[in-house]
Amino acid sequence: MPQFDIRQDKPYRRGLVLGLTMAEVMILLIFVLLMALGAALAKRDKVLAAMNDGVGRKLVEMLQAAYPKASTPDEYFKELVRAIEARKTLESVGQDNAKANLLEDAELGRKLRKAAENAGSQDPYKFADAALKKASLGKKGEWPPFFNLSEAGGYYFESGKATLRPEFVDKLRTSVIPSLRKYVDDYDVDVVEVIGHTDEVPMAGLSNLDAKLIAASANSYPIEYLRSTDNAGLAIARAVAVVRVLRADPRMKGITVLPLSGAQLIVPIDRAADGSSTMGDQSRRRIEMRLRRSTEQIAAPQSP
Repeated sequence: MPQFDIRQDKPYRRGLVLGLTMAEVMILLIFVLLMALGAALAKRDKVLAAMNDGVGRKLVEMLQAAYPKASTPDEYFKELVRAIEARKTLESVGQDNAKANLLEDAELGRKLRKAAENAGSQDPYKFADAALKKASLGKKGEWPPFFNLSEAGGYYFESGKATLRPEFVDKLRTSVIPSLRKYVDDYDVDVVEVIGHTDEVPMAGLSNLDAKLIAASANSYPIEYLRSTDNAGLAIARAVAVVRVLRADPRMKGITVLPLSGAQLIVPIDRAADGSSTMGDQSRRRIEMRLRRSTEQIAAPQSP
């Protein structure tokens, strides 16, 4: 009678892998893993032995010498990464080119630090960031210039009055307003202050500015009918005359135009008058136009 071999049974054969049972395969895998673990531990022991022999101490000393400002392992790691990147750059561009680039960067860094010191900045990196942001704005990051329309420059009013002469109006429309519009756009401003100035020649007579100035500013009262008894009033009346022309021009749409008076108090350019000159002065009888951005009002500090 033939003997029955259990290894030929189908259920048994389903548990074989390459002729090995599942149990034998698991034992083999465990053996392989133990061998790998032993190799890893041996490698670690060699590294630890090298560190104990002074290699680790030397590495720390070299890092401290190379990067004296670093104080934490994270900072040392960042410095090492930078050094590796710099070496890669050196290898990619060539030694001569890299040397020239390094010298150029070093000179640029020296100038940047000097500029930051002159500006009172303790951090050259923040100073450089601020400078780059300002440069990206172009003229929009700068303070705009002002216009000076004086009698000395050919911008005349009627004597003692706020009435604009025809040639003054023509210059406003053909020359001044196009320039104003360009500066408004270039410097990203939305307010034009029109400031009237006079000389110190005394005035006399009757004034109607308290009653009629606002109406004249709104273009509902004739400028030529305005009367002033002092230079402060004459200056604001002349500013209103110019404001009317600007506001009526469609090219000034969207721009706030405000009349102001500097009276006889300010001498060109931006100097306070001392009251010593009572003679006529064409350079002081002028209109200035200053550009700015509209601002928010803040509350005045309260006294304790």
